[in-house]
Amino acid sequence: MIKIATVLLYASLTGFSLILGVIIGTTLKISQKIIAAIMAFGSGVLICALTFGLMEEAFKHGGFDAVIIGFLLGGLVFISGDVLIHKIGGRNHKRNVHFQSTKKTNGQAIVLGSLLDGIPESIALGVALLSKNGIGLLMLVAIFLSNLPESLSSIDDLRREGFSKKRIYLSWSIVSVLVASSVVLSFLFLEKLDLNALGIIESFASGAILAMLADSMMPEAYEEGGFLIGFLTMLGFLTAFVLSKI
Repeated sequence: MIKIATVLLYASLTGFSLILGVIIGTTLKISQKIIAAIMAFGSGVLICALTFGLMEEAFKHGGFDAVIIGFLLGGLVFISGDVLIHKIGGRNHKRNVHFQSTKKTNGQAIVLGSLLDGIPESIALGVALLSKNGIGLLMLVAIFLSNLPESLSSIDDLRREGFSKKRIYLSWSIVSVLVASSVVLSFLFLEKLDLNALGIIESFASGAILAMLADSMMPEAYEEGGFLIGFLTMLGFLTAFVLSKI
């Protein structure tokens, strides 16, 4: 059984990845290609973790009905939220916006958008730590690699919005705490659920994360990094798969 100290460590690292992005973004000038490379590798790891971890567990716990209902519902909820975030300017710091908002970039909406991305990942990590298949570590690595560029890429637009350095740190600290708390709460409370309900939640998180990868991370990574992104995504998937079998 995973000790609560381990869960707290994983949760802290998940939240810290967002703060680390802010630290790097406010002190260094990082190439967009490097950010894209991190996103692509992280995407590959996440896809592997979802495929051989969460979805397998969801099917084991709830069967076809839980997997189908949860997965589709998770994807639809994320996409609906993403459309709303786009409309209020929370994705305009991303370069691959498929439809532009009539509003300028909205600093508060950027932070709200990061919660939309981060909460399903955090729930997935909390649930993964309940299992004994070792997928929790892979989920942590993947989430760390997806959170880091999320906060890093927002810094310039938040500054243009008039956010002071202190306000930027405060905003991302709040997101960091909420994301980390979601990991702990998921671990503590989801284990007590009926297995079918747990399967639905696992597949819900999987659907939301896959929709996030398709809508946001992978298109943005490709736009910034070009054809190398495909190979880096493959490398992330392969690395995660090999590590899961060791």
